[in-house]
Amino acid sequence: MESPHLHLGWHPEYGFVAASTPRLTDHLRDWALERVQFEPVPGTNLHRLTEPGQDGQRRARQAVTAIRSLGLVVQADFTLDPELSADPPRPTLRHGLAERQARIAGSATARSPQRAASLTSTVAPTPRPAPVAAPTGTVTGTARSR
Repeated sequence: MESPHLHLGWHPEYGFVAASTPRLTDHLRDWALERVQFEPVPGTNLHRLTEPGQDGQRRARQAVTAIRSLGLVVQADFTLDPELSADPPRPTLRHGLAERQARIAGSATARSPQRAASLTSTVAPTPRPAPVAAPTGTVTGTARSR
């Protein structure tokens, strides 16, 4: 097995962290980890996942996959390695959310009462006058006089 470029795991103080090995340059490490939402921890050689409380485990697992797709070798904790463990359980929908979404979708597709059949006008249309024909035998044109 090839030696890893990065180690990902859990730190009790910083949450999900990544540490690089000497095989990886600092520039490449910073570029790869910032791309997957890790930030440097001041005063250490660690990078931590930004906002780990927002589905941190799933985002850390995605980071492992994304870094591996860049061609880097990653060694991760058992729970963070998608190749070794099953996906974490997905959060369940709140009670009644599906019913509420169905009601909203139904009302979005129903005909609005404001769009009822248009009212017909009670005012009678104004009759148009019939065109008047010009009398026959009249000379048309312009005449010049001095």
